[in-house]
Amino acid sequence: MVALIIASAAVAVGSVGTAWSAIERAATVDERADRGTASQVADPERPTTTPYSLPVADGARAGWSATHSTYPATDVFSGCGASLVSPVWGTVLEVRRVDSYDPAVDDPATRGGRTVSILGFDGVRYYLAHFDTIVDGLDVGDEVALGQELGTMGDTGRTSACHLHFAISPPCPDTEWSVRRGVIWPYVYLNAWRRGEQLSPAAEVGRWLAANPTACADAMADPFAPDA
Repeated sequence: MVALIIASAAVAVGSVGTAWSAIERAATVDERADRGTASQVADPERPTTTPYSLPVADGARAGWSATHSTYPATDVFSGCGASLVSPVWGTVLEVRRVDSYDPAVDDPATRGGRTVSILGFDGVRYYLAHFDTIVDGLDVGDEVALGQELGTMGDTGRTSACHLHFAISPPCPDTEWSVRRGVIWPYVYLNAWRRGEQLSPAAEVGRWLAANPTACADAMADPFAPDA
């Protein structure tokens, strides 16, 4: 067994809080090949802000739109094999290296294929999905720098073309997929970051969480949540 320890938030309306609280609870999960194996521990002394950049190394070649499926997220296109990078300074929450998606089952928790989740120093979770490859040595609990290489763009999971599924959400204290996949529109921030503006999604995420206080509990109660 391996302990996956995720910080939870003390959130005020209009803000994700000046800092995410140190450990509120520890979720014990079975060790699996598609999960990280280190312990992610919140550091109460870490910064509470971060600069931002696009999650693709070659931003000039990246494209996206203002629409997405049935929930808020942004699909970023830059070609198969494009380098994907961290859009923030933060801590790795999840690393899924095995594409376990089976179209015959269509488990929503595995639709992202190979994925990485990062808890930014701003208290916001950033979810990147459909990797082709993830860099060796990237583990749960690792601190990542702005622009640090995470892997390459692919078409793993439920997708028909190489792209990056980019999502923004508050972190939940246990495994789930329906909040992680995205709760606010990222394209607004991607547009700003491309222009060089340091627009933070923290306040909008805080407002969403204040308006949806049971979202994490509901998501964690979903029958597919343990597969996330």
